[in-house]
Amino acid sequence: MSTFRGGATPARRYAVVTVAAGVLVLVAALLFGGSVPQPSIPGLPKAGPFTDWGMPLARFTYDLCAFATVGTLVAAVILAPRGTPQAAACLRAAGRWGLGWAAAAVVTYLLTISEVVGLPLTDLFESPSILSFGMTVPQTQALLIVAAAAGVVAIGTSLWRSPWWNAFLLVVAVFAILPPAYVGHAASAGDHDIAISALMAHLAAVAVWVGGLAAVLVHFRRSDRLAEVVPRFSTLALACFGAVAVSGVASAWVRLDAVAQLWQTRYGLLILAKAAALVALGVFGHNHRRRTVAGLAERPVRHTFVRLATGEAIVMAAAVGLAVALSRTPPPLSEGGGGHEHLLLEYDLPPFSIGGLITEIRLDPLILLLLAGPAIGYLIGLRRLARDGIVWPPGRTAAWLAGLAVLAFALLSGVGGYARAMLSAQALQYGLVALVAPLLLALGAPLTLAAQTTTDRSQYGDVTRAVLDSRLAARLTHPVTVAAAQIVPVAVLYGTGWLGQSLYSYALHLLTLALLFCAGALCFWVLAGVDPLPRPVTWVARVRLLAVVAVAQLALGLALRFGPGVGVDWFTLVSPPGVSDLSADQRAAGLTVLVVGVVVLVAPVARLASWRRAAQWRRTLV
Repeated sequence: MSTFRGGATPARRYAVVTVAAGVLVLVAALLFGGSVPQPSIPGLPKAGPFTDWGMPLARFTYDLCAFATVGTLVAAVILAPRGTPQAAACLRAAGRWGLGWAAAAVVTYLLTISEVVGLPLTDLFESPSILSFGMTVPQTQALLIVAAAAGVVAIGTSLWRSPWWNAFLLVVAVFAILPPAYVGHAASAGDHDIAISALMAHLAAVAVWVGGLAAVLVHFRRSDRLAEVVPRFSTLALACFGAVAVSGVASAWVRLDAVAQLWQTRYGLLILAKAAALVALGVFGHNHRRRTVAGLAERPVRHTFVRLATGEAIVMAAAVGLAVALSRTPPPLSEGGGGHEHLLLEYDLPPFSIGGLITEIRLDPLILLLLAGPAIGYLIGLRRLARDGIVWPPGRTAAWLAGLAVLAFALLSGVGGYARAMLSAQALQYGLVALVAPLLLALGAPLTLAAQTTTDRSQYGDVTRAVLDSRLAARLTHPVTVAAAQIVPVAVLYGTGWLGQSLYSYALHLLTLALLFCAGALCFWVLAGVDPLPRPVTWVARVRLLAVVAVAQLALGLALRFGPGVGVDWFTLVSPPGVSDLSADQRAAGLTVLVVGVVVLVAPVARLASWRRAAQWRRTLV
């Protein structure tokens, strides 16, 4: 592989080989799955072979551009040392890939309209009204959103060069991958919410993994920073491998009625082919960790890394081709019709009971993965402290794990299932996600743990110092900002029609909960006072902030208990059997908010009181 030293031509050659491998696998899988050519239906128009073949090829190009955009942004924001030429090069490349992604989304938009209306692509331009028809089709609406977001990323990379802005663009790029997940095969699965969640986790993990590896190969293979970048990417790649495996199993689980369908149907065989590709990538990753990661400072090891990484990229391209073909292949028909009784909720709920809040478990793979990351990271930090002989208070560990357990209970148990159908369950979920869990996690002192386990020479640098020195963190922890973050989202959620809108869409529901959780985490970071803060906050300011939080919870509880109906139109349509009186359920919601608020605020009150006594005692000594 010494040809990599000879300039850009060998690199282009390997890129061509990689893309060609993906295209060949795509064509073979399409023919095997029977999705190309599309069968003709007597009496219905047909788009023709150009659309039949152009659609999957455009989607393959779309995926490659999307993954490259995300991967180069990951390299610029996370992998490359800050301020290096490689970081700037990655950012410029992300802008170019973003333009390609937007263009591919527009082409896919046109081909999708051609496929839906059954007209050749050339005929569409003769009737502008047909082109505008795409504004009303979910598949094409999603593509327009993607094209707009990709355009924002492409333009945004040339506007500013700040770390927080680049991180924002990375978030936008990752979110831009997700809209098509709502209109594919996942949309017709029986457990729609779990299928959608699994696909979103799958797409995000694949984008970071595939795009990140491509960025490392293109921008760092000959850089003296390779030995610094590869360990960072190796950790990300391991996490992505686990996320892809878990989400892939969940996706297959909700689409297949029986394990035997894996080898008895063409759809199942394509899944097995993707699984084989994942196993092969796992072997590549194992070889990287065993043979290359630790010795990249030596030239022979660098050549070994490039050879292995190039082979890995070829397998990844083949896996992308398989994924595109799989998305075009109809899954086997379910014996039960593949649907669910409740079309609005997109999953079935049994009659409500108190025990059902515990027993009706829905294992959402996206939530599981998001909770597993902080748990594993915290335990790794504890292991490093133990290795250095540092004693860590067990109460902090218990608080951290308890906070994650509360989130799991609120999101994965019956509370999560009934929260979209009952206001009382939704209020309980709000209390657990926005109040109880953030308090426990704040008492776990994660920043203090990070400060004791990371330095400037750590894999990702001094995480704590990066947070505390950030101007954004200083502005966010201002008491006025924290108070507004506590009041505004709750007022919007319950005081407008947003509650019903958020409960109608599973993705919006999760996004709303994420915003409430972030507001709670910010508040209790300041109130708990366990972790260091980027700005000093006086005891008086904390007392005032606590008073604002208490008044906000009191007002919400009283408004729900004695005020007008909230989300009545939605809950009338989706309330499960066993809930006949929506007014009584809303009163129960108000009581839940009041009880949870009182229980949660006891800890900050006690802590502030102890600070006050300590301050008075120090003054008496003086």
